[in-house]
Amino acid sequence: MIMGHRRALKALALAATLSTAVMGYQATIQPAAAAASNVTIDFSTAIGQVNPNAFSGTISTYGQSGGSVVAAAKQRTKLKSLGLSTYRVPLQWNGGTIISSAGGGPTNISGDQWVDSIVASGGTPKIVLGGSSDDNFTPSDGANMVNHFKSEGKPVGYWVIGNEPNNAGMSIGTYCQLFNSTVSAMKAVDPTIKVAGPAWSYFNASDLQSFLNCAGNSVDIVDYHHYAMGSTFLDNATALSQTVSYEDEITQIRNMINATVPARAGQIGIQVGEYNWSWRTADGYPGAYQGDDRFYQAVDTVWGASVLGHITRAGGIGHQYADQNGALGETFEKSADATHFGMQVNDPMPIYWGTLMFSGGSMFRPFGPSLVQASTSLPNVEVYASSGPGNVVLINKDPSATRTAVIQTTGLTSGTADVWQTNPNAPFASPTKSTAGITDGQTQVTLPPYSVTTLIMPSAPTPASTPTSTPAPSSTPTPTPTPTPALTPTATPTPTPTPTPQPRRRHWGHGGGSGI
Repeated sequence: MIMGHRRALKALALAATLSTAVMGYQATIQPAAAAASNVTIDFSTAIGQVNPNAFSGTISTYGQSGGSVVAAAKQRTKLKSLGLSTYRVPLQWNGGTIISSAGGGPTNISGDQWVDSIVASGGTPKIVLGGSSDDNFTPSDGANMVNHFKSEGKPVGYWVIGNEPNNAGMSIGTYCQLFNSTVSAMKAVDPTIKVAGPAWSYFNASDLQSFLNCAGNSVDIVDYHHYAMGSTFLDNATALSQTVSYEDEITQIRNMINATVPARAGQIGIQVGEYNWSWRTADGYPGAYQGDDRFYQAVDTVWGASVLGHITRAGGIGHQYADQNGALGETFEKSADATHFGMQVNDPMPIYWGTLMFSGGSMFRPFGPSLVQASTSLPNVEVYASSGPGNVVLINKDPSATRTAVIQTTGLTSGTADVWQTNPNAPFASPTKSTAGITDGQTQVTLPPYSVTTLIMPSAPTPASTPTSTPAPSSTPTPTPTPTPALTPTATPTPTPTPTPQPRRRHWGHGGGSGI
């Protein structure tokens, strides 16, 4: 009777602990015990390499009211604290006075200021070559731009040729001719630069194959854009279920590259040049604040982390759009929006924290360079893990269910992990930290609904080798040869099922509330 009473007291104590954790959405860590695992991580088995520029962003050149990366030290600090690698920035030659090429972008800020501000924010510039209207630049414009920054003693190594040319009615054939001639002129000035294209506004397997057929000998990074929605809206569950399409698309492009230009396949990277929840707030969602207000909710944190996880697992580069552009920003651009949510201009938006759970920023070390085997049986939960160092990212995509992750590791037996976790009830707040003990390779952590959790594991062994069957696309390949005549077309592979493409806005556009 006494023993039964003690067991009842222990059960009540454990139930109270779990109840408090769920209500407070804190990272409750249970004692590591020999429970049945539902998350497995093998730190000794590498499955691929993380692209060194996987976590990247975009400078929209907006924020003219004072919050731009050029004007605001706070914005530079916030971006530096995010710890991203490369930043796309749209610029035009403009007869020698380099300025933004974004629609509605500022004309009083020089290209040098934008490039210098990216460097001051801890990033590497990746210039998107544009024109005064859409993509009306010339090959000599590109060559002049390369020469300008080279002669200034701050050469720019990464370039994107044009931006969403299909939105202005340009065919892939016409674009490809412009791409090859422009790249030839630019690399005559500096043969070490790396160039990306076609910057198509959505994933189109046929057009991307046509691009590889004619530009496979000159392109260094295949670039396309993917927004979850825009012309119409998706419900949360559908949007979250489709994040895997980013991984599928990159894998399909990798297969195209391998088949079309096998000799250069290992030198060609793949990037999602722009991604976000939607390309505008006026997508029809009946939000309480200016259309699709889910940009300001925890679902966007979770969606952004899931997209970045899938891009990373496929070996790609992800450029979130953008640092500032109304609701689409990593940080608040407009004081009216910030004030409405009790924040200030340049304060982080929810997607900022979803990105940081991989990049680490100034809070914790970034996701490691080697992907390792990780899986889970938990419903609506994703897991990504790295080695060298060992990080684990768990994403609970369920809107209401709290999950308890029982993590069993191979290659790591004991120690203490730091646990960083976002709060679904405070989507603008930074992740909070706790710790988790590891015993016999096992630990447990509670995953609140719509949350992202990153575990910083103690020292884990580096896998003996990484599979070589799928070469990791590099964003810094060896210098490419001078473009040769178009390749013999390769049959277009059967596309994997992807969501119906969303018609896109015309070129870069500045979002005014619901008007983007």
